[in-house]
Amino acid sequence: MTRPRTLVLLPFGAAPDPAAWCEGRPLAAWAAAVEAAGFDAVAVTDHPFPSDEWLPTGHHAFDPFVLLTAFAGATERLRLVTDIIVAGYRNPYLLAKSVASLDVISDGRLVLGMAVGYQQAEFAALGASYGDRGRRFDAALDALYAALSGESVEVSDGYFPAPGNTALPRPVQLPHPPVWIGGNSDAAIRRAVHQADGWMPFPQPEARVAISGSPALGSLEQLVERIEDAQAQRAALGRPPLEVCSGIFGRFDDVDLADVLDEYGRAGVSWVTLTPGGATMAESIGRLESLASHLPA
Repeated sequence: MTRPRTLVLLPFGAAPDPAAWCEGRPLAAWAAAVEAAGFDAVAVTDHPFPSDEWLPTGHHAFDPFVLLTAFAGATERLRLVTDIIVAGYRNPYLLAKSVASLDVISDGRLVLGMAVGYQQAEFAALGASYGDRGRRFDAALDALYAALSGESVEVSDGYFPAPGNTALPRPVQLPHPPVWIGGNSDAAIRRAVHQADGWMPFPQPEARVAISGSPALGSLEQLVERIEDAQAQRAALGRPPLEVCSGIFGRFDDVDLADVLDEYGRAGVSWVTLTPGGATMAESIGRLESLASHLPA
């Protein structure tokens, strides 16, 4: 059993006013604190223009590539993770430019988490197509990989035609930074198995299914079944095992962190997402330091 690595998600959901949350400190100081505490990665979300009706149960977010660039400058070893990029919000060729740029700037530390998305009103406001977002996602992954190849892209049909275009520089991580697919659905698992490097399921009660559109996932036992299925599909293709990055089901005491990591490692999880909340950055950093005191050596 390999103990999972730790990914810390910026707890911005509770802080609609970033200036108040930061209390005059640069936001990158939070990422520096994550690294100093001994965690392995930092992650940010993607909601460029959320609908008002969703905000009571959701949150605002910074541009993920701008924020992760700031985090890259404040850290040296942390992996920088998008959790997640909504594929339909960006042309994949523009996305490829952001991906390659950040990977170069960070010296190869980017992990690109992507998902199909579910906020219909946000799709509408951004001029993105919602009804065929799954098919577009599949095509976007192919287009993204083509653009990151550094070779000329010539595509005459489909969602993302290109008459002969090349994107340089290439990312540091070749052929591309790791791509992890978010979501609990069979389609998300299929994309992870066939088109990506990892899977990002998330704990979700039945009550939130109507909000996110992703199937419920209520226990570690349920997750184990899906991991085993995904890894079996992966093995049948002769490909290396998927990275699996998951949040924690329920709450736990800081003192139990090592035991929690061991439990999730036995379940086949390779990355565990932690969200050290706090009404201010100082409170969040205090929570980080409390958790870090119980990290296994």
